[in-house]
Amino acid sequence: MQNARNSNSRKNIVLSFCLQFSAATGHTTNTGIPLFQAFSPISVQGSTYSDCIKDGRKIDPTCGSGGFLIKAFEYVREKIEADVRSQKEKLRASLEGDDFDSKPEKEQIEISDKIDEMQTALNTELDTSIEGSRMYQLSRNCIYGTDANPRMARTSKMNMIMHGDGHGDVHHHDGLLNINGIFEKRFDVILTNPPFGQNVDRNQLISEADRFTDEEMKRKYKAKYGKAYDEALKQVDDHIGKSLLSLYDLGSTSTLTEVLFMERCLRLLKKGGRMGMVLPEGVLNNKNLAAVREYFEGRAKPILICSIPQDVFIAAGATVKPSLVFMRKFTADEEAEYDKCKKEAAIEITALHQTEVDSLTETIATCDAQTDSLKDDLKDARGRLKQAKKDKKDTSAIEANIAFIQQKQKNNKDAKKAAEKALVDLKKLIDDEIKPVVKKKFDYDIPIAKVEDAGITTTGAASEGNQLPALVEEYKDYRINNMLWALKECVVEYGLNSDGLYCRYIADKEDRRL
Repeated sequence: MQNARNSNSRKNIVLSFCLQFSAATGHTTNTGIPLFQAFSPISVQGSTYSDCIKDGRKIDPTCGSGGFLIKAFEYVREKIEADVRSQKEKLRASLEGDDFDSKPEKEQIEISDKIDEMQTALNTELDTSIEGSRMYQLSRNCIYGTDANPRMARTSKMNMIMHGDGHGDVHHHDGLLNINGIFEKRFDVILTNPPFGQNVDRNQLISEADRFTDEEMKRKYKAKYGKAYDEALKQVDDHIGKSLLSLYDLGSTSTLTEVLFMERCLRLLKKGGRMGMVLPEGVLNNKNLAAVREYFEGRAKPILICSIPQDVFIAAGATVKPSLVFMRKFTADEEAEYDKCKKEAAIEITALHQTEVDSLTETIATCDAQTDSLKDDLKDARGRLKQAKKDKKDTSAIEANIAFIQQKQKNNKDAKKAAEKALVDLKKLIDDEIKPVVKKKFDYDIPIAKVEDAGITTTGAASEGNQLPALVEEYKDYRINNMLWALKECVVEYGLNSDGLYCRYIADKEDRRL
């Protein structure tokens, strides 16, 4: 796997890695405005989850038919089932002991009854209808999705039901707006294929129809999420009649749907949260989107960029060259370190231009003082001219003096304007020179991959040389060796409590009676 340093040459990154990757690929695209939809192939979806969704809340804010959500649910469900199965084997071995076969039949029957009791108790963890069970928590509190298309939202809910999920956290809603449990800083992992290639209308306003008005449900969610939910509601409630673009920092920079959903995903993540998105490669190399890239560089680390073949989406009617882009939002420590690097860079670069800055600032101040002085001189000259005319005296000298003062005013105005422009240009130059210094100080590797075969042909059929699974394994090793993030380990144990009831224990503390 090839690494590109996070340096001032980042914009020249070449996607030259020919192994493969998949750790957060595309999925259904959809949005709150009419535009084309492209559905990510199963080969791309299926290889996405191995390192991405082992812990925390997951969301696809443009979930379409629910492919990402289903894969996330299935992946975690398999982990839970495997763990419960392992725990049952462990408890069974403990109950049987080393000499089960040599025990009297009556004692064997008693032990077998205890094993049945134990298995029945642990099986409740796999029942999505039992409140507090692990599957209940997974199906109701971990997997979230939104889609603005009502047909896609219904399809996603139906698909989730068919795969065993409760589907309660999939909403027909504009993915750019908060809804119920979907709001800022709540999610650990985001996997999505946002809509791209279209623009949000600058005249699209947030309306009363966007306001959540079910008071009973609001009370329920407030009890569940606390003050954070009140703040989440303000995103819509405090902006009725305002432009949708005004909600986003990048709304004044770009109206592209992919850009807005990139920022939306970043806002939805907790600090240190991870996101994987299917994006057009123009986001990575288009000069007009340099400001967008800089915005994300100051808030998240790219942890993998993978170029995939255009063939992947041709069957869906898309012709844009896609990439898989994975980022991790800064942790609190990284935020502080980035701000420190930025301040140090600003001081260093500004010092190099301080003499010129001071000179231009002094010129502007001198021009301001000259403006006031010349204004007074002109007022005095005009007063003398008025009196000379009243006294019927020769006014040619005074008129010449007035013309001279007015020319000085024009020259002074032009000088000030030139100095102000030069200062603006100089500050822009300083800002431009600060950026590579910040990148040098806040330095890290960006793994780059290029996949020639993503498991699908131009006709939509499965190909035989899918390179994505192998890249998953290579990236897993890379992630671990470079400590890109630590998976949250939640050790779950089962055993009898003092009342003789089977319980779930987390960190040696009783968490749930089975």
